Amino acid sequence: MVEYGPIQLVALGFPDVDKLRGDLLEEVSKLGKKGLIRIIGAQAVLKDDSGDIAAVGITDLPEEERLKLGAAVGALIGLGAAGDLGELVGAEAGAEAVAEHEFGLDQTQIDEIVAEMPKGTAAGFFLIEHVWAKRFAEIVRAQDGVVLANGFLTPEALITVGALLAEGVEAAENL
Repeated sequence: MVEYGPIQLVALGFPDVDKLRGDLLEEVSKLGKKGLIRIIGAQAVLKDDSGDIAAVGITDLPEEERLKLGAAVGALIGLGAAGDLGELVGAEAGAEAVAEHEFGLDQTQIDEIVAEMPKGTAAGFFLIEHVWAKRFAEIVRAQDGVVLANGFLTPEALITVGALLAEGVEAAENL
């Protein structure tokens, strides 16, 4: 039996911190209450006008699971969200969690995101368990299936894919 559904890291940037009103956290909370997702960790990062970084994190995990996976987001972005355990222990716990799960971005990519954040901006990192897909993952694993690719498609990417497919259909019709 699969212990967790697929886990995904979503990184978002917010160039105008004055527009942040909590709507995103409210929506994530609604999805969690419906049992569609579970927040393993969420980390909000703010880079002030001086370039100093402040971070705050939340999780939906009970204490036992939080100790198992909860430091992953903080370790991933190098801010040590380990609470009383200390930064090094949190990074180690996060590294162990990363070794067991795929989060979509590697440490270097996340470090680059935080380092390249302009002053006066914010970012959000959401480590989301797709609870709705847990049974899906169980079936795939029972059949020795593996993930070949994974990712979100933006509307712009879909337009590009649609155009490429249309070109392919047109080329096939002209054969």
